[in-house]
Amino acid sequence: MARNEHIVIRSARTADEQDIAVLGVLDGGRHMPEGRVMVAEVDGRLRAAVGSNGVAISDPFWPSAELVGMLRVRTAPRAAEHPARFFARRATMRVAAGV
Repeated sequence: MARNEHIVIRSARTADEQDIAVLGVLDGGRHMPEGRVMVAEVDGRLRAAVGSNGVAISDPFWPSAELVGMLRVRTAPRAAEHPARFFARRATMRVAAGV
């Protein structure tokens, strides 16, 4: 990716369905993102999409690994959604630290 490209990370809209389907075909068509889908646009063109089911698709003719990484951060479960898991880790860290 060049430094002067305009990148937009956003939730997928109904209007993106066709572009996501095209990305899926270009990417091999094995699996499609489902659930909460986030997309990455570069200079107005959809280049990658990641669903809350963990499936990522991208344009294989565009350097999109960084875009997929950004999208995965946006679709990852938040600590606020899983507070019990967050506190369980803290307890484990205390035990490991000998506190």
